[in-house]
Parts: sequence; structure tokens; C-alpha cells
Amino acid sequence: MELQKKILIPPYFGPISNWMEIYNSKIFWDIHQNYEKQSYRNRTFIHSANGVLKLTVPIKHSINKFSLKDSIIDNSIKWQDNHWKSIKTAYSSSPYFEYYRDSLEVLFNNKFDNLLQLNFKTFEIVCSWLDIKIHFEISSKFNEKYVDDIDLRHLINHKLERKINLKKYIQVFSEKNGFINNLSIMDLIFNEGPNSLFFLK
Repeated sequence: MELQKKILIPPYFGPISNWMEIYNSKIFWDIHQNYEKQSYRNRTFIHSANGVLKLTVPIKHSINKFSLKDSIIDNSIKWQDNHWKSIKTAYSSSPYFEYYRDSLEVLFNNKFDNLLQLNFKTFEIVCSWLDIKIHFEISSKFNEKYVDDIDLRHLINHKLERKINLKKYIQVFSEKNGFINNLSIMDLIFNEGPNSLFFLK
């Protein structure tokens, strides 16, 4: 049976709920929608010792509207050092972090000028961690509506995403903070490793 196409906007290390939609699906990445602040386009949430920690990729803003494909990273801010240190601090004691840390270190030691390139690289990295291959296409123009496919572009806005209670797993700081729902896909993979696919089904 042919998979129905899902329309999504590429996130930065998207949340688990996004990856539940991506896994075992055919994806159409919409890269032409206007860039919006405070979304998963340039932020992800991890579980730190003090609870939820937001990691944001700084973007150069303009008085004119621009799309995700035209979003330029502000590298005058040392965001990569901050993200790498924060992730290491949060997950160095997790069961599987050591298995995946090398590809992350390479990522954060490379310079990215364009947010879309960064997000596609994080997508590639996560697919390699999960050992999966996702079939996808990329938009070539702006489309306001998609009629025949499943439009999930709203999931890029964490304030509009559907509230789901995920299967619980043991997180590094569960004893201190309790289970924190729907964090970055990194949180699931660093804690569950290959078993992560069970939680995405």
C-alpha cells in the first residue's frame, strides 16, 4: 500500500511527536512558508538537571518577510558552543550518548550559514541514529494549501501542536524532575538507543 504523503516543515532536532509522523512515512518538506519566530524551525527542547532547557539557533532578522530556505543564521553568537556544551552536560550520563556523540560533535564544529541546511543535516543525523531511510520530496514553490495530502505544517509551532501523552521512558533526571513529555528526539534516542523506534510506532 502506498504511503500517503505528509506535509511538514523541517525542524531543528524536532520533537518526538514530529518524528512519530516522520517515521514510516513519505514526507514532503515545505521550505517556502514564511519564517516565524518561536517555533521548532530554530529551537529544540532538552531535559537538563533543572528541567526543560530551550536551545535556540539565532537567526538574522529583516524588516521584510523571508522563508525558511532564506533564513540566515547569526553566527556572531556562539550558539554552537552553547548547544554542544548543554547537550553534553544534560546527556553525558545517559545510556546511549557515547554511541552518538561523535556525529554531534562534528555537526557543532561545522559552520552553517543557512538554517535549512542545518535542519536537513540534523534530519540526516537522526535517520542515521535510528537506522532508517525516509522517502521525501522538497517543495519548489510557495503553496498556501495542500488538498490531497496530510497537512501537518502546524506542528512546527510548538504552541499549536497536538498534545499527546507519549509512552514513558526513563530520562536522565527523571528522579529529580519526573517524566517530561515530548522533548527533542535527542532525548529519546540518548536514553533508549535502538529501542527508540518502539516509541515512534
